[in-house]
Amino acid sequence: MSNKSNFSFPAHPDIELGWKRKTLEAFLDLPDKIDDNTGLIIFSDGWGGFANSDYQNNKLRPYLADKYNCIVAGVNYFGIYRGTDLVLKEEFFHNIRRIYGINLSPDSFKNAQTKMDVYSTIAVEVLKKGCTSLDIRCQPTLVTGNDEYQSWGLLPAIDNLCMVGEILKRYPINSRRIMAYGSSYGGYISLLMGKYAPNTFSVIIDKAGFSRALLKHIVGGEVHEADYLVRLAVEGSPYPFIIHCGCNNPWTIEDETSPQYFSDSHKMIRSLLVDKHRQSSECRYYIFQSVEDDISPIDDKDRCVDILKNYNQVYYKRVTHYDLNGGIYKNLQHDMGVSVTGLFDYVADMENHNFYKSNPDTDFSLDLTHRFKCGSSDYVFYYDKLQGLTVKIENV
Repeated sequence: MSNKSNFSFPAHPDIELGWKRKTLEAFLDLPDKIDDNTGLIIFSDGWGGFANSDYQNNKLRPYLADKYNCIVAGVNYFGIYRGTDLVLKEEFFHNIRRIYGINLSPDSFKNAQTKMDVYSTIAVEVLKKGCTSLDIRCQPTLVTGNDEYQSWGLLPAIDNLCMVGEILKRYPINSRRIMAYGSSYGGYISLLMGKYAPNTFSVIIDKAGFSRALLKHIVGGEVHEADYLVRLAVEGSPYPFIIHCGCNNPWTIEDETSPQYFSDSHKMIRSLLVDKHRQSSECRYYIFQSVEDDISPIDDKDRCVDILKNYNQVYYKRVTHYDLNGGIYKNLQHDMGVSVTGLFDYVADMENHNFYKSNPDTDFSLDLTHRFKCGSSDYVFYYDKLQGLTVKIENV
């Protein structure tokens, strides 16, 4: 049976916006006995998939640790508390009065106990006007908890890589068997880890991850796309009511003079579509995505894979309706109806339960430096076997 452990480690500074960081905690399951073949699996779930959840603590990590002789680790990365709170700003009340003639006020929601109560109150009033969706100019605002914001991949990937560095110092794992596995936003984080640390992982598994920064998730109300869609049933209406929500991120694309301007440099370091950022390595990629994914664009993933194939061994499954007959895929929605453990087992069978790379060195053991040229800025990743990971931005 696996054994549980955890440890705290300093969060890497926010090198872009200078947000105050809090100490991070790593949650681990260890196989009953660590031997020469014991590997490491880093698992990242999407927003709200907490590393200390009942599922990860009592099901996912123990299962993988026992079955595959691996330490299995996770961390509540920066921004995982996405949408913890819901706020109706003055712009919401102004626009709903202007567009629909509806005189809602904060008092209209004084009896609301949950976010769904708020959404339902809005839906009932707008439906009276004959509309089945809320105008995007009336976005309720989702607030990221833990006094954080959406760094969109960069800080979460750094958090996970810092945890890898700590584990390498604390446990005698087989460094030829280090894997990163992620689902949805966690898949994107795992792919970024492979970009930033190309020599560390033997296998990376991506289940429906993103491939680049999507502005609708970063600057919220500054673009006419919803960060998040709410669909809810309303009594008396045959159609689901749709509410477009924004987020409270500090980023802007309107004011180029702002220190919080989300520039092309910020986009490039987060992109998996920049060929010059790649380098050949032994890491093998297993990538799974539905062709009808309405959350993570399949066209982006196609481009990502085309680039990856020039540098790595890649297995890419574009899930179509032909794959729904008796296989592991149950639908063409974002998660494809595939369980996290089921997909890992599927990859393990393709790997013959191997997961090895030939070279035991990692970016940490080699004390490597990776410089990613991103327009007017270079993002420089310094790896050190003793000091771990340090990332800096150098203006050019």
